[in-house]
Amino acid sequence: MSEKEQSRDRNRISRRGVLQGTAAAAGTAAFAGPAAGKYREVLEDLDQPRVAAQNEDAARTFSLLGIVGGWQGVEPAEIDGQSGPTLRLIEGEEHTIYWTNGDGSGHNFVILDENGDAMEATSMTDELGETLELTFTAEPEMTEYICEPHPVQMRGPFELIDPEELHELRVRVEDDEGNPLEAEVFLDDMHSFSDIAARPDPDENDDEDENEETDVENDEDEENEEDEELDPEYEEEVAMARFDLLEDGEHELEVWTYDHERVTEEVTIDGDDEEITVSLPAIEPEDPVETFELRLEEDAWQGVAPDEIADEENPTLELEAEETYEVEWENAIGRRLDEGEMEPGEQLPGHNFAIAEGDETDVWNTHVRSDFTDEEGETQSVEFVAKEEMSVYLDQSQLEAVGEVDVGEAPEDEEAEEEADENDD
Repeated sequence: MSEKEQSRDRNRISRRGVLQGTAAAAGTAAFAGPAAGKYREVLEDLDQPRVAAQNEDAARTFSLLGIVGGWQGVEPAEIDGQSGPTLRLIEGEEHTIYWTNGDGSGHNFVILDENGDAMEATSMTDELGETLELTFTAEPEMTEYICEPHPVQMRGPFELIDPEELHELRVRVEDDEGNPLEAEVFLDDMHSFSDIAARPDPDENDDEDENEETDVENDEDEENEEDEELDPEYEEEVAMARFDLLEDGEHELEVWTYDHERVTEEVTIDGDDEEITVSLPAIEPEDPVETFELRLEEDAWQGVAPDEIADEENPTLELEAEETYEVEWENAIGRRLDEGEMEPGEQLPGHNFAIAEGDETDVWNTHVRSDFTDEEGETQSVEFVAKEEMSVYLDQSQLEAVGEVDVGEAPEDEEAEEEADENDD
């Protein structure tokens, strides 16, 4: 296997984690919890309808992309990017599944019982981009879903849940001054955003009150008392992430956004819905100790400066933990669009620079991410504090353009190790 083939293979298995949070960077909305992810842009290009939020009472909804290689999860957040994801159904409640034909082959969506018999099904379609909808009430007999023409590759399980055993967690995110802060929020293996949401405009409420006073003048004092009793914190904007379908027990929460510290804590669900507030302290970077200059070309980054990386393809960036660095990069290709076969997740709004961490899993967490740009010749710069977890830098729109980040230990860590070695001697 060639070096480029190895790179493509690594990029293929790592795409979901790298693209987590793309909606926030691209300016698309992530509504009431579900994250925008790997296939969001493809479905928008195909005019695929947006599904209802998992937290809405009107419906429990899922969005899938159908390709011969398997059903690809799109929404809600917990199935984003998964192949043949487990769809969690609440017994006795109505659910809706939207699925889009992603490759032009003939597909349908079929719900099977434990005996392999069809309980619900959509019609067949071989039209690329066509979206079909299936609404049904979850029953205990439902065990899995398939595509009849491709039952081996295109299948996934259902998990039926007792509604009495489920709860919701609302996570409010603030900066250290109490202002609402949009951030990425992880709960166990689920991913969401703390979206800015607010109560209705007070002026609208005032208009309604005036209309009511015309008919019932004696209610004025009672309405004033109710207004005084409103919790002031809900009269202002809040940044809220929501997770539902949660069972009792301990859950690992992690909240993070750029230029702020990452906060982790354990949350306990014990028979009731919960709401917590997480405050993220800001990180104030010092003046950069070094500036790297890169130029983004097709499928590769080219080193420009300093001399150690000049003219090198995808050069390794040598960093020292806890030091501040700057990367200046130039978009030399404008906006590259793949032609021919559709590649889900490739059609992002331009190109950017990101630094991520990689390990033995297929999830990479991004630590640094610039805005997307589609203008040829435009330059951007990002400043960041180096962390030992950082391992790669890349363009999220063409994952072949990826280079290594080598972060050495902070000086104080090295001194501590040397002292420990001396004591051992």
